[in-house]
Amino acid sequence: MPFFTRKDNTGESDAELNLSEDAVLVQKAIDGDSEAFGDLVEKYSSFVYRTVFYDIKKREDAEDLAQEVFIKAYKALLGFRYDSEFSTWLFRICKNTVYDYIRKNSREKSIPLSEMSSGDENDREYDIPDESGKYDPEKTYIKKETANIVNDAILSLSEEHRDILVMRDINGYSYSEIAEMLSLEEGTVKSRISRARSALKKKLEGLGLI
Repeated sequence: MPFFTRKDNTGESDAELNLSEDAVLVQKAIDGDSEAFGDLVEKYSSFVYRTVFYDIKKREDAEDLAQEVFIKAYKALLGFRYDSEFSTWLFRICKNTVYDYIRKNSREKSIPLSEMSSGDENDREYDIPDESGKYDPEKTYIKKETANIVNDAILSLSEEHRDILVMRDINGYSYSEIAEMLSLEEGTVKSRISRARSALKKKLEGLGLI
Protein backbone atom coordinates (compact mmCIF):
# COMPACT_ATOMS: atom_id res chain seq x y z
CA MET A 1 0.00 0.00 0.00
CA PRO A 2 1.49 3.36 -1.00
CA PHE A 3 2.34 5.88 1.67
CA PHE A 4 0.13 8.96 1.55
CA THR A 5 -0.11 12.09 3.65
CA ARG A 6 -3.11 14.33 3.96
CA LYS A 7 -4.07 17.52 5.70
CA ASP A 8 -7.07 18.06 7.87
CA ASN A 9 -9.44 21.01 7.67
CA THR A 10 -7.03 23.19 9.62
CA GLY A 11 -4.30 22.57 7.05
CA GLU A 12 -2.14 20.68 9.53
CA SER A 13 -0.52 17.47 8.38
CA ASP A 14 -1.40 14.25 10.17
CA ALA A 15 1.08 12.22 8.15
CA GLU A 16 2.03 9.81 10.88
CA LEU A 17 -1.59 8.68 11.13
CA ASN A 18 -1.58 7.78 7.44
CA LEU A 19 1.92 6.47 6.90
CA SER A 20 2.77 2.82 7.32
CA GLU A 21 5.00 1.70 10.16
CA ASP A 22 7.95 1.50 7.77
CA ALA A 23 7.41 5.01 6.46
CA VAL A 24 7.26 6.43 9.97
CA LEU A 25 10.53 4.67 10.79
CA VAL A 26 12.09 6.14 7.64
CA GLN A 27 11.02 9.62 8.71
CA LYS A 28 12.44 9.12 12.18
CA ALA A 29 15.72 7.79 10.75
CA ILE A 30 15.99 10.83 8.49
CA ASP A 31 15.49 12.98 11.57
CA GLY A 32 18.48 11.28 13.18
CA ASP A 33 16.86 8.45 15.14
CA SER A 34 19.39 5.63 14.72
CA GLU A 35 17.16 3.17 16.56
CA ALA A 36 14.46 3.67 13.93
CA PHE A 37 16.79 2.62 11.14
CA GLY A 38 17.96 -0.25 13.35
CA ASP A 39 14.35 -1.44 13.50
CA LEU A 40 14.20 -1.42 9.70
CA VAL A 41 17.45 -3.38 9.48
CA GLU A 42 16.15 -5.97 11.94
CA LYS A 43 12.85 -6.30 10.08
CA TYR A 44 14.37 -6.69 6.63
CA SER A 45 17.71 -8.39 7.32
CA SER A 46 16.50 -11.84 6.26
CA PHE A 47 14.73 -10.42 3.22
CA VAL A 48 17.87 -8.61 2.05
CA TYR A 49 20.19 -11.54 2.73
CA ARG A 50 18.00 -14.02 0.87
CA THR A 51 17.46 -11.69 -2.07
CA VAL A 52 21.21 -11.25 -2.44
CA PHE A 53 22.21 -14.83 -1.66
CA TYR A 54 19.93 -16.49 -4.20
CA ASP A 55 21.48 -14.28 -6.89
CA ILE A 56 25.18 -14.63 -6.13
CA LYS A 57 25.16 -18.11 -4.57
CA LYS A 58 28.01 -17.36 -2.20
CA ARG A 59 27.24 -17.16 1.49
CA GLU A 60 30.10 -14.99 2.80
CA ASP A 61 29.82 -12.51 -0.06
CA ALA A 62 26.05 -12.38 0.46
CA GLU A 63 26.58 -11.38 4.08
CA ASP A 64 28.94 -8.59 3.01
CA LEU A 65 26.59 -7.40 0.28
CA ALA A 66 23.63 -7.41 2.67
CA GLN A 67 25.53 -4.99 4.89
CA GLU A 68 26.38 -2.91 1.83
CA VAL A 69 22.71 -2.77 0.88
CA PHE A 70 21.76 -1.30 4.26
CA ILE A 71 24.62 1.18 4.13
CA LYS A 72 23.42 2.33 0.70
CA ALA A 73 19.84 2.49 1.94
CA TYR A 74 20.80 4.60 4.94
CA LYS A 75 22.74 7.05 2.77
CA ALA A 76 19.88 7.26 0.29
CA LEU A 77 17.01 7.71 2.77
CA LEU A 78 16.45 11.30 1.70
CA GLY A 79 15.68 9.99 -1.77
CA PHE A 80 12.98 7.62 -0.54
CA ARG A 81 9.63 8.41 -2.11
CA TYR A 82 6.58 7.82 0.03
CA ASP A 83 4.43 6.65 -2.89
CA SER A 84 5.89 3.14 -2.74
CA GLU A 85 6.59 0.49 -0.13
CA PHE A 86 9.91 0.56 1.68
CA SER A 87 10.39 -3.11 0.78
CA THR A 88 10.03 -2.26 -2.92
CA TRP A 89 12.62 0.50 -2.63
CA LEU A 90 14.96 -1.79 -0.67
CA PHE A 91 14.53 -4.62 -3.17
CA ARG A 92 15.74 -2.36 -5.98
CA ILE A 93 18.83 -1.45 -3.96
CA CYS A 94 19.45 -5.18 -3.45
CA LYS A 95 19.27 -5.90 -7.17
CA ASN A 96 21.47 -2.93 -8.11
CA THR A 97 24.04 -4.01 -5.53
CA VAL A 98 24.00 -7.54 -6.92
CA TYR A 99 24.43 -6.29 -10.49
CA ASP A 100 27.40 -4.18 -9.40
CA TYR A 101 28.92 -7.22 -7.71
CA ILE A 102 28.42 -9.39 -10.79
CA ARG A 103 30.00 -6.78 -13.06
CA LYS A 104 33.03 -6.51 -10.78
CA ASN A 105 33.38 -10.28 -10.70
CA SER A 106 32.52 -10.94 -14.33
CA ARG A 107 35.60 -13.12 -14.71
CA GLU A 108 33.90 -15.68 -12.49
CA LYS A 109 31.33 -17.09 -14.88
CA SER A 110 29.75 -19.31 -12.27
CA ILE A 111 30.02 -20.08 -8.59
CA PRO A 112 29.92 -23.79 -7.64
CA LEU A 113 26.82 -24.75 -5.73
CA SER A 114 29.04 -27.00 -3.62
CA GLU A 115 30.30 -23.87 -1.86
CA MET A 116 26.99 -23.69 -0.02
CA SER A 117 26.77 -24.98 3.52
CA SER A 118 23.55 -26.13 5.12
CA GLY A 119 24.19 -25.10 8.71
CA ASP A 120 22.98 -21.51 8.38
CA GLU A 121 19.77 -20.51 10.10
CA ASN A 122 18.42 -19.28 6.77
CA ASP A 123 18.10 -22.88 5.57
CA ARG A 124 15.56 -23.78 8.21
CA GLU A 125 12.59 -23.15 5.92
CA TYR A 126 13.36 -26.43 4.18
CA ASP A 127 13.76 -28.62 7.24
CA ILE A 128 11.52 -31.67 7.34
CA PRO A 129 9.78 -31.78 10.74
CA ASP A 130 10.80 -34.61 13.05
CA GLU A 131 7.33 -35.70 14.11
CA SER A 132 8.71 -38.04 16.73
CA GLY A 133 9.98 -35.05 18.69
CA LYS A 134 13.23 -36.89 19.44
CA TYR A 135 16.72 -36.21 18.18
CA ASP A 136 17.75 -38.76 15.56
CA PRO A 137 21.20 -38.35 13.94
CA GLU A 138 20.08 -40.13 10.78
CA LYS A 139 16.98 -37.98 10.43
CA THR A 140 19.03 -34.85 11.10
CA TYR A 141 21.46 -35.81 8.34
CA ILE A 142 18.61 -36.48 5.92
CA LYS A 143 17.03 -33.12 6.74
CA LYS A 144 20.28 -31.28 6.05
CA GLU A 145 20.82 -33.17 2.81
CA THR A 146 17.26 -32.38 1.75
CA ALA A 147 17.82 -28.70 2.55
CA ASN A 148 20.94 -28.75 0.38
CA ILE A 149 19.13 -30.37 -2.53
CA VAL A 150 16.23 -27.91 -2.43
CA ASN A 151 18.56 -24.94 -2.09
CA ASP A 152 20.66 -26.14 -5.02
CA ALA A 153 17.53 -26.59 -7.10
CA ILE A 154 16.32 -23.06 -6.32
CA LEU A 155 19.75 -21.64 -7.09
CA SER A 156 19.74 -23.32 -10.48
CA LEU A 157 16.45 -21.68 -11.56
CA SER A 158 16.41 -18.69 -13.85
CA GLU A 159 16.63 -15.31 -12.11
CA GLU A 160 12.99 -14.58 -12.96
CA HIS A 161 11.77 -17.82 -11.39
CA ARG A 162 14.20 -17.67 -8.49
CA ASP A 163 13.30 -14.12 -7.45
CA ILE A 164 9.59 -14.65 -7.45
CA LEU A 165 9.78 -18.03 -5.71
CA VAL A 166 11.96 -16.62 -2.92
CA MET A 167 9.63 -13.64 -2.48
CA ARG A 168 6.47 -15.72 -2.27
CA ASP A 169 7.41 -19.09 -0.77
CA ILE A 170 10.40 -18.13 1.39
CA ASN A 171 9.91 -14.49 2.36
CA GLY A 172 6.12 -14.85 2.39
CA TYR A 173 5.14 -11.69 0.51
CA SER A 174 1.63 -11.36 -0.89
CA TYR A 175 0.86 -11.25 -4.60
CA SER A 176 0.17 -7.52 -4.40
CA GLU A 177 3.45 -6.82 -2.59
CA ILE A 178 5.41 -8.84 -5.15
CA ALA A 179 3.59 -7.08 -7.98
CA GLU A 180 4.72 -3.71 -6.63
CA MET A 181 8.31 -4.83 -6.07
CA LEU A 182 8.61 -6.19 -9.60
CA SER A 183 6.35 -3.59 -11.27
CA LEU A 184 4.02 -6.31 -12.56
CA GLU A 185 0.29 -6.98 -12.65
CA GLU A 186 -0.94 -9.42 -10.00
CA GLY A 187 -2.09 -11.82 -12.70
CA THR A 188 1.43 -11.88 -14.13
CA VAL A 189 2.85 -12.52 -10.67
CA LYS A 190 0.54 -15.50 -10.16
CA SER A 191 1.47 -16.92 -13.58
CA ARG A 192 5.19 -16.54 -12.89
CA ILE A 193 4.87 -18.17 -9.48
CA SER A 194 3.03 -21.08 -11.04
CA ARG A 195 5.71 -21.51 -13.71
CA ALA A 196 8.49 -21.15 -11.12
CA ARG A 197 6.97 -23.83 -8.91
CA SER A 198 6.58 -26.13 -11.91
CA ALA A 199 10.22 -25.56 -12.85
CA LEU A 200 11.34 -26.32 -9.30
CA LYS A 201 9.15 -29.43 -9.16
CA LYS A 202 10.71 -30.78 -12.36
CA LYS A 203 14.19 -30.27 -10.97
CA LEU A 204 13.32 -32.00 -7.71
CA GLU A 205 11.68 -34.86 -9.62
CA GLY A 206 14.82 -35.22 -11.71
CA LEU A 207 16.85 -35.44 -8.51
CA GLY A 208 14.50 -38.09 -7.13
CA LEU A 209 13.42 -35.96 -4.19
CA ILE A 210 9.72 -36.08 -5.09
